[in-house]
Amino acid sequence: MVELIAGPLIGDLTSAESLAFDAGSQAAPYHGELIIVMDPRRFLGEAAAQHLARAETLFASIQGQGARLPSQRRYQARAGSAERGVQLPRAHYDELRALVKR
Repeated sequence: MVELIAGPLIGDLTSAESLAFDAGSQAAPYHGELIIVMDPRRFLGEAAAQHLARAETLFASIQGQGARLPSQRRYQARAGSAERGVQLPRAHYDELRALVKR
């Protein structure tokens, strides 16, 4: 269903079509973005906290099996960068500094 919603129904490519477009170049997929936002409180009302707690239990169970949740690696990397800083080549730093001076 996600393939359908994020592809043909918004005028974008399917995964297979994106791979064909790529022609084996191993580049980033050619595609747009589909963002679905839901507010559980809108349809759960007073019971939202109870059901969100159930969701957190599910997430903990998934992680307990050794699986990773979406964005988990990104959040860990962000925390590490905040703690240790970010290293980049001097040439990139100089390019960024030049942009600030403009």
